[in-house]
Amino acid sequence: MKTKEELLNLGIEESKVDQIMMLEKKMASGKVKFQYTKKDGTLRDAIGTTCNDLMEQIDGTIWTPSEKIVKKSSTSIPYFDCEKGMWRSFACVNFNSIIE
Repeated sequence: MKTKEELLNLGIEESKVDQIMMLEKKMASGKVKFQYTKKDGTLRDAIGTTCNDLMEQIDGTIWTPSEKIVKKSSTSIPYFDCEKGMWRSFACVNFNSIIE
């Protein structure tokens, strides 16, 4: 998980920092719907998790790591895309909101 200091150092406003920290905490134990801006400028609504038990792939099997494939980065947020059944990530600065 990112620290508040790391996120603030990226130039992210404090209200969004708190939401990003909440997003990471919620994804650790469940599926969360959220929105971010993609590199091409379009908005993306996503449902993601980082909870291993909820990482269901397209074929219905639960994803299990064969090796550490998710690189830790202070500038991006990795998540398992529950709709696509694969890992994705987005830049912290492109986070928009958690969708309730």
